[in-house]
Amino acid sequence: MTKITVATMQYGLTDLRSEGQFWEKLTQNICDATEQGAELIVFPEYLTAHLLSLQPLMTHEEACQYLDSCTDAYVRFFRQCSLMFQAVILGGTHICKEPHGYVNRAYLFFPDGRVETQDKLHVTPEERSQWSLNEGDRLNIIETDWGKLAILTCYDIEFPELGRMAADSGVELILCPSYTDGAHGYHRVRHCAQARAIENQVVVVLSGLVGALTESRPQVDQGYCQAGIFTPCDFPFSEHGVLQSGRTNEEMAVHGEIDFTRLSLNRRQGAVAPFYDRRPGLYARHGQAMVREW
Repeated sequence: MTKITVATMQYGLTDLRSEGQFWEKLTQNICDATEQGAELIVFPEYLTAHLLSLQPLMTHEEACQYLDSCTDAYVRFFRQCSLMFQAVILGGTHICKEPHGYVNRAYLFFPDGRVETQDKLHVTPEERSQWSLNEGDRLNIIETDWGKLAILTCYDIEFPELGRMAADSGVELILCPSYTDGAHGYHRVRHCAQARAIENQVVVVLSGLVGALTESRPQVDQGYCQAGIFTPCDFPFSEHGVLQSGRTNEEMAVHGEIDFTRLSLNRRQGAVAPFYDRRPGLYARHGQAMVREW
């Protein structure tokens, strides 16, 4: 399989009346996406935090406990939807508890029942100091019918080492579920997503939360995003490296077809080849010199 149709979500934060409405909204999102041919659907970071709008105001510790209590329902729902709609679904991220503490975990669901996970590897200062979340310690390289992919959640995309690790492992598709509540954070993630696509000659798919809740919450209450599918800025792709993008802060799905034969052409015939033209010896010598100076 060399092509895949992707739907990446600008998921809208709206006032919920019930938990059932939340699952119904997701079901409709998935149904609409697959009716337009989506084989891979990408929801954003902190997707299940929308459920906090149904609860009294909570501390971050209480919010983590509550969201962890929803884990079984969350996994069961997306496994059923992946099978029912015959689509691979990144169910955004969800806070759950491990023996060492709470983690921000992305779940990727396959129609055959397989579930792959990726814990966020770099937590933000807020996630560390207020949420008390723990960082993951392993980059999961995920095998699929169309090739290898990796999941870099929001802040993770701002670290070029992770993108290069993924590309060195054969990854051609990076999924970036994100949550940013303002323009500054969004553009950091967006520009870094495009940088990872250019420097590694891969495709990066970005999703995010949009909209706002009527009643402010200390955890998740508003989102800012323009989701997109990003490519190298070189032959045979467009000069701006955007395969598709949404309308800023509007609830919608962004659809696009990824053709991996075009990535192969880009690596062979592009004007530049940053994936191949690295100079690891130079970088190593510089790193050694820096260590000596310290």
